[in-house]
Amino acid sequence: MSESKVRKVIRSSFAGVANYVILFFLNLLSRNLFLQYIGLDYLSMAQVINNLLTIVAFSELGLSNAVLYMLYRPVAERDEKKIVRILYLYRQFNRYVGGVIAVLGLLFMPLLSFFIRTDIPDATVYLVYVLNLMAVVSTYFYNYRSVLLSANQQDYIASLISTGISFFRVGIQCFVIYWTHDYILFLLTGLLAGVIQNVMIYLQTGRIYSFIRCFDQIYESAEIEMERKELKKNIFSMSSVKIAAIVIDHTDTLLLSWINTLLVGLCANYMMLSNGIKSVVSIVQQAFLHSVGISLAEKESEQKFLLFRQLLILNTYLTGIVIVGLFVSWNSFIVLWIGEQYVIDFLLFFALLLNLGWTFMISPIWIFRDASGMFVYVRKMLFANAVLNIVLSVLLGWNLGGAGIFLGTVLADLCTDFWYDSNIIYKKVFGKKNGFVYQRHIVENIFSSFVIGGVLYYIMNSWGHTLLDWLVQAGIACLVYTVYFYFRYRNTESFKALCARFCIAK
Repeated sequence: MSESKVRKVIRSSFAGVANYVILFFLNLLSRNLFLQYIGLDYLSMAQVINNLLTIVAFSELGLSNAVLYMLYRPVAERDEKKIVRILYLYRQFNRYVGGVIAVLGLLFMPLLSFFIRTDIPDATVYLVYVLNLMAVVSTYFYNYRSVLLSANQQDYIASLISTGISFFRVGIQCFVIYWTHDYILFLLTGLLAGVIQNVMIYLQTGRIYSFIRCFDQIYESAEIEMERKELKKNIFSMSSVKIAAIVIDHTDTLLLSWINTLLVGLCANYMMLSNGIKSVVSIVQQAFLHSVGISLAEKESEQKFLLFRQLLILNTYLTGIVIVGLFVSWNSFIVLWIGEQYVIDFLLFFALLLNLGWTFMISPIWIFRDASGMFVYVRKMLFANAVLNIVLSVLLGWNLGGAGIFLGTVLADLCTDFWYDSNIIYKKVFGKKNGFVYQRHIVENIFSSFVIGGVLYYIMNSWGHTLLDWLVQAGIACLVYTVYFYFRYRNTESFKALCARFCIAK
C-alpha cells in the first residue's frame, strides 16, 4: 500500500469514525426518549422488521460487492470508459433488484404475526413494515453512483453528507418523540431523511465524476456484453456468500423473537453500543478493503501477505480493546444510560459479547476473500455454515434460551468457515500451505481477551454505576489490554511494519 493509499485510508477512516461518533451520541438520546415515550414493544417490533427486510433484500445478491470488485482494476488504471460501462450495468441491475425486493417484501407480510408477538395492533405492524419496505426499495434507484466513491477511497464524502442529514434527522425525531409520542411520525421523519441523503450523495458523486453522466452515449457492444456476463458470473458467486451471510447474521434476532419478542428489544439496547463500536471498526476495515482491492491488482503474493498481516495485527488490537472494554463496562453503560431494569442476565451477556468479538476477530480474512474475488470458492461451505447455524441456534436456544442462539452462531462458524476460508485465502492468494498460523492466532487472542476481560470484570463488578465509574472502568480495560498487546506483539515483523507505515503517512 503506497503512502497515498495510507493517507486515503486514514482520511476515510477519520471522517467515517467522526461521523459515527456524532450520530451515536445523538442516537443515544433518541433511544432514551424512545423507550420513555414509545416503549420497548415498539423497539422490539422495529428490530424484527429490520431483520426481516434484510432477509427479503437477499435478492440484492451481493451486487454492490460484485461491482466493487470489477471496479478496482479500471479505477487503478483510470479507465473511464470501462468505469462508465460498469456503472451503467449496475444501474440496470439495481432497478430490477428494487422491483424484486418490492414484490418479495409484500409476499413476506403474512409472516409478521409469526415473528412479532406483542400487543401492538396488526394494522400498525403492517403499516410500519410497508413504510420500511418503501425506504429499502427507494435506495436501489439512487445508490449505484456511491460505489465509485468506495472504489476511489473517497467514502468520507458520503460520510460528511450522512453526518449533516442525520444530525437534523435525529434532532427532529427527538422533538417528535417528546412532543407527539407518535411512532409513525417518528418513522416517516427517518425515511424522508434517508431519501434526501441518498439523493445528495447521488448528485455530489455526479459532480465529482462528471464523466459518469454520459449513459445516453452507451450502446450495446461486444465489450459491454462481455462485462455483463462477467458481472452476472460475479453476482452468482457472490449471491451464495450474501444469502448465507444473511442467514448467519440476521436469523438470530428472528429466533430470539420466536422465544420472546421483548428479548429482542433488551438485546437491541446492548447491540446499539456494540453496533456503534462495530460500525467504527468496520469503517476502518472498509477503508482498508478498498485499498486492499486496488493493491491486490498490483502486488505479488508476499506483498499481499505482508499487507494482510498488518491488517490482522491492527484488527487484533481493536478487537481486544472492544472485548475487554465491553466485558467490564457494558452493563454499567446500560444502567447509566437507561436504567438497571434493562440489564440482561450474565449468560446472555457473555453470548452476545462472544458473538460480537468473534465477528470482529475473523473479519480480516473476509475482507481479503471479497477483495480478491475468492468468494467463488467458499459458496458450499457458507451454505453449510448457514444450515448448521440454524440447527445449533434452535437446539441451544431451546435449552439455554436467548444465549444459546448466539452461541450456536459462533459454534457453526468455528466448525465451517473459520478454517475453510483461511486455508483457501492462504493457498490461492498468499501461496502458503495452509492457514493454521492464522487459526491459532485467532483462537489465542479470543481466549486471552476474554481471560483479561473476565479478570477485570470480577475485580470491578461491584463498582458503582456513575459516569465516573464507567469512564474509569473503560479506561482501565483499554490500558490493561494495550499494555498486554504491546508486550505480546512489539517484536513481530507485522507490528513493526504497521507502525512504520502509519508513521510514514503522518
